[in-house]
Amino acid sequence: MTPKNLDSYLEDISHYLAVKDGGQEILAEIRSHILEKAEAESGGTTEESIAKVIAAFGRPQDIAAKYMEGQAIISPTFKKHLFLYTGILFAFHFGLTLVALISKQSFVVLPFFYIPRMDSLEALFYLPMTIIYDFGLVGIFLFYLTQKKREAALPWPKALKTARASTEMKSPRIISLILLVLAFGALLYARIRYGTIFFFSPKLGQPQPLLDPASSGFISSLFVAMLGCETAAYALRFYSRSWWINLAKNAAILLLLTTVWNSPVEPQFHPGAGLDMKSAAVAFVTLLIVLAALDFIKSLAHISRRYLR
Repeated sequence: MTPKNLDSYLEDISHYLAVKDGGQEILAEIRSHILEKAEAESGGTTEESIAKVIAAFGRPQDIAAKYMEGQAIISPTFKKHLFLYTGILFAFHFGLTLVALISKQSFVVLPFFYIPRMDSLEALFYLPMTIIYDFGLVGIFLFYLTQKKREAALPWPKALKTARASTEMKSPRIISLILLVLAFGALLYARIRYGTIFFFSPKLGQPQPLLDPASSGFISSLFVAMLGCETAAYALRFYSRSWWINLAKNAAILLLLTTVWNSPVEPQFHPGAGLDMKSAAVAFVTLLIVLAALDFIKSLAHISRRYLR
């Protein structure tokens, strides 16, 4: 009868032994080595003698690693594709999430995506999960190709074949930061002093609030917060020019813009403002969302390229 501690040790090794074929043969070989060594050193295969041999053999994960040398879970040749494809898939996933936020609808995109109906705060927690999901999905695909030993010619964007992007953003300029701080200060003052940052002037020198008080304060606060994000991100570039700063800034701005879009208070425009202000406002917010989304994807691409070098 095999001592229980040997059976337990072999079972632990099997948990770490990720090989396609020959797993049982490997475990049988390890069992044989341990029994032979226990017999040679102690004259028997008792639990005590087996325990001494096991202690000298090493941790189960280390033993499994020795037998797995040269058997990659995902081929090293797919490393660049893992990060590139994850970035592309996340950009697509992020776009779908943005559509769900704006439309206030949930929808399914076969075969892999379900985007739930959510508000901006929920999206803040949902997006990190999409990165994990997308990374896992790409990882499973590349794992399948590796284990099947298929020499697949995976697509690679031509732009990445001919050029490499800088891993850092351009150096900031102090004059630009000063202008951003002044603009932020002016908007913050207007929001505090007048309750809004949106005005129109039917007669020169007589500005009036463009929006009704119920929605003006809420939407004004969100736009001030957006400029605050822009200013803070630009200031951080004096300490670090990492694209992660730009990515985080655009993520925050997109969440604020979707909150504006889904404002709980329907904005009412001053009747004397002229034009179709509602259509103009929708077009303006849509433009800002598109610009922020494009900048977000650009930042994501730069970050991905850093790992593709």
